[in-house]
Amino acid sequence: MKKLVFFGGGGFFLELFEYIKKDMDNKILSDIQIKGFIDDNTALRYPFCANLGTIADFKPEKNDCLLITIGNPWIREKFFVKFQKDGCDFFSYIHPSAIISSTAKIGKGCIVCPFSMVNAYATVEDNVVINVHASIGHESLLGQSCVLSPYAAINGNAQLGAMSFMGTRSTVFPGVSVGKMSTIDSHSYAKFNTDEKTIVSLRSKYLAIKNRMIK
Repeated sequence: MKKLVFFGGGGFFLELFEYIKKDMDNKILSDIQIKGFIDDNTALRYPFCANLGTIADFKPEKNDCLLITIGNPWIREKFFVKFQKDGCDFFSYIHPSAIISSTAKIGKGCIVCPFSMVNAYATVEDNVVINVHASIGHESLLGQSCVLSPYAAINGNAQLGAMSFMGTRSTVFPGVSVGKMSTIDSHSYAKFNTDEKTIVSLRSKYLAIKNRMIK
């Protein structure tokens, strides 16, 4: 029996805890027990889940498996690498309402939230978050520790570099390659290939138009 430890006790943890607990109650997940969560905020207390202490204090025990419940891609990557070196086992969670192609590949430590879709021959590398109603197109690639917000869409044959972040309702156009550590702002889209550490945002264009209208 695996003993699940959540890394992070914030809002994303609360969502994941409810998903997983419901799946356990419905016997969809029958091979895990919830052990608790770790977080450097030692004041966090929940009646339904034990606080196991700080990150530095955590020492994995036999049968422990870790799920990183933090939505920041850089923090996810930092601690995914650290815990790998510490010999941690990682838990991947796929909500039962998600649609996953039989030809898709999903790495370890990933989170696939309700009503999301991973299509034919897509590759999702380790430690990726795919939030609710997100869509991953055919033959696309998500690099390690990427985070997709609700309703984000990556179209067919597109690539999202490692540690990149997609805001709510953001889009990567078909065949487009987004460099690692990039950010696509909410309601924005990457229509052309981008370099590393690029910020794609329609907000700046909106503000420019708004300013012209005020003048």
